[in-house]
Amino acid sequence: MTIVCVRNDCQLQKSRFMRDMEFSRAFGLVLQKHRRERGLSQELIAEKADIHPTHVGLIERNKRNPSLNVAKSLANALNSSLSEMISEAETLQKTSAGKRGKK
Repeated sequence: MTIVCVRNDCQLQKSRFMRDMEFSRAFGLVLQKHRRERGLSQELIAEKADIHPTHVGLIERNKRNPSLNVAKSLANALNSSLSEMISEAETLQKTSAGKRGKK
C-alpha cells in the first residue's frame, strides 16, 4: 500500500500487487465453493490435479497463487472449465469491491 496526499488529505491506496491479491483470494474462494458443492475433499482434488494436498488448502486460503497450469488442473479435477472459474472469481472480486465502496 502507498499513502497518497493531496492538499493535506491523505489516503491509503492499494498497489497493483494488492489488487492482484484480491483476485487470488476470489479464485481461492471459488475453488473452495466448487469443491464443497461436489462434496470433495482437498486431498481428492489434489490427487486428481496431481498436486500436493496442502497446496489446495493454501490456494483456498490465499496463501499461494496457482500457476495457470495448476489452476487448469484444478478446474479439470472439478469437471469445470478454468474460464468459468476465472469469470466467477472476477464477478466475486467486483462484488466485493462494490461492497467496500459503499461503506
